[in-house]
Amino acid sequence: MSIVYFVIFPILASFLAPFFKRYLKYISLGLNFSLLVYALAFIPLKAPIVESISVDLPISISFILDSASLFFIVLFTLIMTIFSLYNIKDSMRRDMFILTNIFLASVSGLVLSGDIFNIYIFFEMASITAYIFTSLKRDKKAYSGAIRYMIIGSIASIFLLIGIMSIYLNIGSLNLATISHKFILLDTPIQSLILISFFIGFGIKAEIFPLNFWVVDIYQATDNKINLLFSSILSKAYIFVFFHLAYMLHIDSKILLFLATIGVLSFGVAELSALNSRDIKRIFAYSTLGQIGVIFIGFSTTSNITLLTGAVFLIAVHSITKVMLFLSLNILEEKFGTTNIEIFGRFNSLFLFTIFTIGLLSLLGLPPFAGFIAKLTILNGLVFEKEYIFIVAILIISLIEATYIFRLLGLNRREEKREKLEIDLHKKIVLSALATLIIYLGVSPEPFISICKDVALAFIGGVNV
Repeated sequence: MSIVYFVIFPILASFLAPFFKRYLKYISLGLNFSLLVYALAFIPLKAPIVESISVDLPISISFILDSASLFFIVLFTLIMTIFSLYNIKDSMRRDMFILTNIFLASVSGLVLSGDIFNIYIFFEMASITAYIFTSLKRDKKAYSGAIRYMIIGSIASIFLLIGIMSIYLNIGSLNLATISHKFILLDTPIQSLILISFFIGFGIKAEIFPLNFWVVDIYQATDNKINLLFSSILSKAYIFVFFHLAYMLHIDSKILLFLATIGVLSFGVAELSALNSRDIKRIFAYSTLGQIGVIFIGFSTTSNITLLTGAVFLIAVHSITKVMLFLSLNILEEKFGTTNIEIFGRFNSLFLFTIFTIGLLSLLGLPPFAGFIAKLTILNGLVFEKEYIFIVAILIISLIEATYIFRLLGLNRREEKREKLEIDLHKKIVLSALATLIIYLGVSPEPFISICKDVALAFIGGVNV
């Protein structure tokens, strides 16, 4: 069993596009489902798996699969399988087939890479794919968004290169394990330069305040089906790399506290912005930024396993929920040709309204949905740390979040003529399965919490726990 297949197979599949035009959607579903099953087969193998393609120093190609990276691989392949299944009746363009496969290969490479140079390679692969994704609608707004995304992404790449160059010049290696052991021996100014460069480079991509000013316009310009990939997969891959590097570099607890503070600010600014938005796509984008802020709060520790477990749980729940919400929004946009907030009062579908309700209330963190368990676990971890200011901040900001969520849901209860929606059966099945999973994880969370705890331990290498 080779972990390189998670990167190689999606790339190789892209070459099938010219030869199997009529069967691309079936190939896509088969590939994604096969990779999901293959990833699940690694679960019984508890020990980390290290695989090297080249041992030539200083640049070596190595991949590491442990509980943390496997968790993200399973999550990504699951979402891609759902994505393919949802689109099974739609014609798949060759460019979309190629892009989704390169996208999956790049995010898989990001979480599996054992050296910083390969992280940069996959960082660029994911970025280039995202730029093209943004431009697929081929209108003025899409092209403008793609150009803006490319400019911001180039800035992130420059800072990341500065950090990598500084590491190589001062440590002489790009291997993460070697960097982890030698980073603490560097002079303080060099350490600061590297940390600031990584914070800006990965912070832009991880969509954290104040480096996320560009994100909402990108979501606005992009198709809902692409937005779900950005929100559920791409941002999570960057978060993984961000904190994976932070823990390996043994950053100071004061810096972790700073990241938690940044998380609170990101949560607050995003939810206030969503409160004033009149477009559902922008609201969902702001919601993603807010949840990323909460995830940052959960990951800003190396000693509180409860807090880390809550952050991992929230990553999974938020990803699943955003897949469901963006797919549901896509149904509305196809019907009404807009994502203005007023369309929520124009459709008549108890099924779709129920799906939106489950997703939005889960994001808010209300029982009996999975989002409640995730946020409750994070709050319990903060209580243990006696971080009462963060607790109060999260609760107050959640009230702001509740305001626009209930306002949005209330639009559909107005007494006015609404248009009945016809939804394909296979789409109903996909959305129902996602909603059922959200409820199940909220009602019976213990098995999944145990998994998230193992992932959290792998994240920090089991130290200080």
